[in-house]
Amino acid sequence: MLLDILQACWHTLEMMAPYLLLGFLLSGIMAVLLPVSWVKTHLAQPGKASVLKSALLGVPLPLCSCGVLPVATWIRRHGASKGATGSFLLATPQTGVDGFLVALGLLGLGFALFIPFAAFVSGVVLGLILNRFPDPGFAPGDEDRSQANALPWWKKVFRHGFVVIAGDIAIPLSVGVLLAGVISAVVDPNQFSSMGSGLTAKLLVVLAATPLYVCATASLPIAASLLLAGLSPGTVFVFLMAGPATNAATFTTISKLIGRKEALVYLGCALLLALGMGMLLDLLAPMLPILQGELQHDHDHEQGWFRVLSALGLIAVLVYGKWKKGH
Repeated sequence: MLLDILQACWHTLEMMAPYLLLGFLLSGIMAVLLPVSWVKTHLAQPGKASVLKSALLGVPLPLCSCGVLPVATWIRRHGASKGATGSFLLATPQTGVDGFLVALGLLGLGFALFIPFAAFVSGVVLGLILNRFPDPGFAPGDEDRSQANALPWWKKVFRHGFVVIAGDIAIPLSVGVLLAGVISAVVDPNQFSSMGSGLTAKLLVVLAATPLYVCATASLPIAASLLLAGLSPGTVFVFLMAGPATNAATFTTISKLIGRKEALVYLGCALLLALGMGMLLDLLAPMLPILQGELQHDHDHEQGWFRVLSALGLIAVLVYGKWKKGH
């Protein structure tokens, strides 16, 4: 069984690696092309426009539910409304450029497109609700200064994508791959096939995923394993949304950022929207190419060497990023 688990972990890593490495590169490019000054200009405005912009900005950013907090705190302290801040907090952790590419490789185009759609819609809905709360605002903070600002553009791309982001997700991603290997190796598909697409299954997934810390990218291999184990696409999506968007570790910080009542609204909206989006995906599933079988045994030997090299490269990047993050 241990050998089966290790083989499943390695196969999952091979499937994810090319997409994740490309995601790190695109993340670094975004960090160069989308400066903090632009964020300040467009998000530090009250009203519906800032909510829409916050959701649009948050969807592609590769930030987990913990990593999003410093950025959300920064835009909040520079004048962003509660609605814009809440929209950013909910939309961002659910997906990102790297997460989209990994979802494309593991779950198929339909699932990969639905995840950012749901993240955007949920962020906008929450932001519009939070805009109805009184908002005294925050005192403007000082501009952040870092030695990274003096680096040439290509070093900024590498540093942000392959050091900062890789270091942030190294541990949760490793845990996600391990859990995916365990699920793939020991779970009997018939155990979950009876749960299928019902509301009870979705509620159980919500209860299990809400307190856990699972970043969006790290949750994707687990989701693929659950999908292969017989859970419906909508039920799997509930896990993908509730896990990254809500966890016990960040709730107190969110409370301080937008208020305790608003944080409870955030949590309630996240859970209800996860259930609603899960039901919607189950309705759309017959029309979408949800899963393309990438966790099954691969018979394409011509690409085997490329995936092996990509997996080894990904391991090197994650180890290096985590090491640099600790120094």
